[in-house]
Amino acid sequence: MNLRHKLFMSLMALNIILVCSCGTSNSLSKNDSYSGYSQKLGVKLNGDEDINLLKAMLAWKGVPYKYGGSSKKGTDCSGFVGSVYKEVYGMQLKRTSSDMTEDVRFVSKNDLKAGDILFFKINSRKISHVGIYIADNKFIHASTKSGVVVSDLAQKYYADSFYKGGRVRR
Repeated sequence: MNLRHKLFMSLMALNIILVCSCGTSNSLSKNDSYSGYSQKLGVKLNGDEDINLLKAMLAWKGVPYKYGGSSKKGTDCSGFVGSVYKEVYGMQLKRTSSDMTEDVRFVSKNDLKAGDILFFKINSRKISHVGIYIADNKFIHASTKSGVVVSDLAQKYYADSFYKGGRVRR
């Protein structure tokens, strides 16, 4: 196949894509958005997650850890969770990870949905860490070593310290 023929075939394919996508751009952009968030967060999404929540989580990804912080200049785990909830849902949650249990009703690990808050007991008998469930066993949280990152609940460290998941009362 010569260069002219390849160019012609490429233009034809592009034309077909453009013609076929007429009238469906809204659904394509939504699917593309979920696909993009899925890729950037490293999570297999269902497609029914709150797009504003995904957008907020992605905007926080990579923010450095700062004890007592709650801004994109630096945040701790409860500062991160509280800031995301305020930004996305306009809700003011309690400030500490243990106090946030008062803002939720507990749900089983099998019933977790995007946006649920995860509670961990790390090196303690009391709740000392929180994160936000995304999907596919993944959650986002502010790690003391790496800042805001996505982790897997199946990782031994998190599996051993997982306490409960909670759905915020709205």
